[in-house]
Amino acid sequence: MNSSDPASLQNLNDIVLPGPVGWWPLASGWYYLLGFLLLGLAWFIYKAVKDWNRNRYRRAALNELKLLATITQDTDKRDASLRQLPVLLKRTALSVYPRSQLASLTGKNWHDFLNSKVSTPSFTESQLDLMDRISYSVGDLKLVDPKAADELFGACRHWLKHHQPAEKQKPLEETGPC
Repeated sequence: MNSSDPASLQNLNDIVLPGPVGWWPLASGWYYLLGFLLLGLAWFIYKAVKDWNRNRYRRAALNELKLLATITQDTDKRDASLRQLPVLLKRTALSVYPRSQLASLTGKNWHDFLNSKVSTPSFTESQLDLMDRISYSVGDLKLVDPKAADELFGACRHWLKHHQPAEKQKPLEETGPC
């Protein structure tokens, strides 16, 4: 029943819809967004690796402290492991702070230095006295209370985990001839 009249409603056909729009190729804005995301991810990985490497000394010191704490439980090796505790702290501090500032510190100055490098002081006076006794005594350390030694190990662990390393010094710039 097609009529010869072109304007007749009988001659209308269904509308043909176009196919769905594909995702590929992406518009240029998506490429910029992906590029920024990749740059952000690369920066995050770089910072994480840098922090991991910067704290390598800290992990090594904590592992050594854990080993010393285990050895301290053996009464035959207790003296030697307790005597290594102040040495471990000094070696760790020397690895991140300038030798000229730190190497000569002993006694009260050393204690003040240790407590000044953490936000909350790690060591109490009794623990610092015990560390001095361990450092400077020549006899055996069997009289050291095991509970006090455990508390000292805990304070050392806290200091090793939470001390703030020294800021890197920038080299002096040359100003030219005077």
